[in-house]
Amino acid sequence: MPTSSSTSKPSWRSRLANLFRPRVLRDLAIYLAIMLPIVWGLVAVEQARFAAIAQAGSMRDLRNYARVFAEEVRATVGIVDLSLIQLRSTWQRDRDGFTQMVGENTRYLRNRVPMFITVLDAKGRIAYTNAVPGQTGLDLSSAPGYQAHLGIRDDRIDVSRPVICTLTNAWAVQFSRSIRDTQGRLQGVIIAAVSPDYFVRFYEDIDLGPHAAVSLIRIDGAVIARSTRGSASHGMGRFLTNDPYAGHSPVTGTFRRPSQLDGVDRFYAWHKLPDYGMVVTVGEAVQDAEARFAQQRNALSWVGAAVSFVLTLLGWAALGAAERRRRALKALAAAEARWKLALTATGDGVWDCDVVTGLATLSARAQMILDTERAVISWYGSALDAIVHHEDLPQLRTQLRSHLAGRSPDFAAEFRVRKQSGDWSWIDARGTISERDELGQPMRMVGTFSNIDARKLEEARMRRMAHEDALTGLPNRVLLGDRLRQAIRAASRDGHKVALIYFDLDEFKPVNDTHGHAAGDRLLQLVARRLRAGLREADTLARVGGDEFVLLLPRCEELPDARKVAENILLQLNQPFEDGELVHRISGSLGIALFPDDGMDAEELLRAADLAMYEAKSQGRNRVMGASGAHDGAQRIAPALR
Repeated sequence: MPTSSSTSKPSWRSRLANLFRPRVLRDLAIYLAIMLPIVWGLVAVEQARFAAIAQAGSMRDLRNYARVFAEEVRATVGIVDLSLIQLRSTWQRDRDGFTQMVGENTRYLRNRVPMFITVLDAKGRIAYTNAVPGQTGLDLSSAPGYQAHLGIRDDRIDVSRPVICTLTNAWAVQFSRSIRDTQGRLQGVIIAAVSPDYFVRFYEDIDLGPHAAVSLIRIDGAVIARSTRGSASHGMGRFLTNDPYAGHSPVTGTFRRPSQLDGVDRFYAWHKLPDYGMVVTVGEAVQDAEARFAQQRNALSWVGAAVSFVLTLLGWAALGAAERRRRALKALAAAEARWKLALTATGDGVWDCDVVTGLATLSARAQMILDTERAVISWYGSALDAIVHHEDLPQLRTQLRSHLAGRSPDFAAEFRVRKQSGDWSWIDARGTISERDELGQPMRMVGTFSNIDARKLEEARMRRMAHEDALTGLPNRVLLGDRLRQAIRAASRDGHKVALIYFDLDEFKPVNDTHGHAAGDRLLQLVARRLRAGLREADTLARVGGDEFVLLLPRCEELPDARKVAENILLQLNQPFEDGELVHRISGSLGIALFPDDGMDAEELLRAADLAMYEAKSQGRNRVMGASGAHDGAQRIAPALR
């Protein structure tokens, strides 16, 4: 009887039963116990990396804001200090004209630094005040501005912690200087009271989230002024302890800690003002900084779950079907490499490159980012020269070779590519080797492209904000200070002089009052444009606030040379400024200071030039005054030129 045999493929019931065998389930459990911690470990690492990126970006922005805020406060305190010095001098030599001088000072600084002036006698009784009339003789010997100068003989400015002013019944910070006779005996104290809220107006110009905080603090920990989105005075006058900027810490720095005032966990940056015993801090809530990457972190969690599910299915299938084990494991390795890239990449354009030929296949999004209609581009040879900026090519090729040679675990590079319009666009490229041959040589890479133009523009904007005046485009006080210090170092080394011309615009306030602040801003721009056009390339014209400008001449032989430049500026200012149908006629008061004649460092030189400018203003305006021999150096432009 004939016999026959037949061979058939396993049925689906057989395959399903095979998957549930105890040994397969045991191996699957071991497999998942190894793989799932790896997957979720990578997810945790990448989420921590996003937190680190958020912290680094936050700290970078906070350092810039803290520096700008510190320079604003330094300028404000400098104005207050100069006012105290000038008014103290008037009190000592001409008390009859003191009230008039205070009035002029108040009108001049009304829109810049509003303050009340009080003079106390040697026993702490009011000799003069413009805060509340009729208080002469009132005992204010307990005021911090008076107590700070008892028992000391040096002439220094003291900055008090915020107190409730006895005269105005409002919060105030007292800036004070002692009044002494020629033997150094205390004759009284002159005090300028400024509202703490004035120092944190800077807060309205920043955007660090709803829980940001800006503070001005004394070195001893007393909070002078503090502003958050919900309150402009929370914590005023309280003392902070164990802060990292206390003691002999650096001038600038960063830290993270929960606030001692409201308990919010923040990243902070500080910048000290050692001359005035103060420090400014700018803080961004950790939750606000990390919120920028919340969507990416959530996406990583979903990716981790998807990877876990895929790995479970692949592993189960591989363990249940022995004959398909090799291809299943290879597919698993390739899938794992791609999922790892999905976890590490921040871009959204995918490319797949054949390492042997150097041809990379682009996704539709990658083509859009590179602004190309080609779906395949070459990574090798001269093909990169046509699209990548020549300055970025060496670094790009170095990064690529390093990863292909196994010296770096991943490929990452930032470079500029030429768009079809001819413009350049910044690209962040990331990738990893996903396939190797039997000898371990790379065969295939996959990766992503991301457009980072916005990030690069923001970094450039922050650099400009730290060094450039937004209205006129001139260097600001920060950049002027850097160049002045460099000029002083060069002059000390080579033996020449440095000149500083400090000036403001006479009759500028009537322009604002009559035609509005927009017209005043345009006038400042016209002044900056006209004066800058007549300067040498090495000279620096800076706007340091309001209608005040400073001209730095890094090389100057003698005072007459600087005076000639100053007189030319005055001539330029006396020429009419045409603003559409408006014609503005102004002048200027200019003060000159020379290094090393009038000061040995940048601060002394600026102070000397500023005082010379005030002297020129007090002598009738529209003139040039030198810091040394002020009366002999005075020059005035003839009215006919106006």
